[in-house]
Amino acid sequence: MHLHRSNQTRLLRRLAADRCKYCDTPIEWFERYDSLRIPLSPEFPAGPVPQRMQWHLAKGVAYPGRDPFTGYCRIPHPAICPAAEHPDLPEELQDVVARLAVRMRGRIDRGEFAPYIEPVIEEQVASPDPDEAQQVRHVISYHGTLRLAPCEVHELRCISTFSGTQERCENGVFDVEEGKWEEVDIPYAPGRQGQQILNLTGGRMWAWVVNDFTFLRRWWKQQCVDHFESGAPDHVTFELIQFHPLLHDDYILTERPEGYERAPVGQDIVIHDGPTGDKALCATPGCWHSTVGKQPEGWRCWECERVEKRRARVHRRWGQTASGSSAW
Repeated sequence: MHLHRSNQTRLLRRLAADRCKYCDTPIEWFERYDSLRIPLSPEFPAGPVPQRMQWHLAKGVAYPGRDPFTGYCRIPHPAICPAAEHPDLPEELQDVVARLAVRMRGRIDRGEFAPYIEPVIEEQVASPDPDEAQQVRHVISYHGTLRLAPCEVHELRCISTFSGTQERCENGVFDVEEGKWEEVDIPYAPGRQGQQILNLTGGRMWAWVVNDFTFLRRWWKQQCVDHFESGAPDHVTFELIQFHPLLHDDYILTERPEGYERAPVGQDIVIHDGPTGDKALCATPGCWHSTVGKQPEGWRCWECERVEKRRARVHRRWGQTASGSSAW
């Protein structure tokens, strides 16, 4: 199955149906306008719903506010989850939460559901935690927007579906040429814990910064070069979650990670007195990069060499997949 390249969302509806792990209420995930994802309820008449809780859909993407054509809206599930405390719940939604609570207690009493045991924080109810979160996780910065990866930045995997096996793509998202480590400001966090983080870090931390818009779009969708704008559906949910200093203080880096150095710029340039030496042209068709000095036959420039190695890894993986399928 492939999605049209102009489609605004890559989230298949059959993969979006889920149940809250705290109350077992059916929910449906939708991509938000800012590429995050949000669990929404069925449609309600927008009249009794407070404006701050109103969301609507446009071409499969969730936006704040009511639907201008139907007058209906959807409510984020964390706002009405009966497993969370809602001290400021509007009177109009109290009956909705009470009905969901009755259903939850009934399923628990009948042994059909066991709630997930964890201190419930309203902002995190039914949050799509990555399945394979590692102990070391890096923060990625997009023009000041901070997202926490489920792993180190160089191990971040593409979330698209590989058409050959219908499994998750094994390619990586990372490319050392598309970003760099920089110190960024830690978002403000109130309270004593926030002040403690400020005192320990000076309000700065290291993050992998991707600011070039050409690369930013691919990182924002968490896709590899082969699947970017290919129309392939997502195999898993978007794994980069919003960074919060109080919840993710264990992953704040105060020292720059090592091992992410770029190749020296101009490494193939040879300074000479004049055009007296041999000039080698890149062997890749259509590439006009060259270097001064005698090179072996079939020499490729560093950029074509990097592309060729990436293609070889993909073809080798396809060959292993094909041999494994034929053995069956």
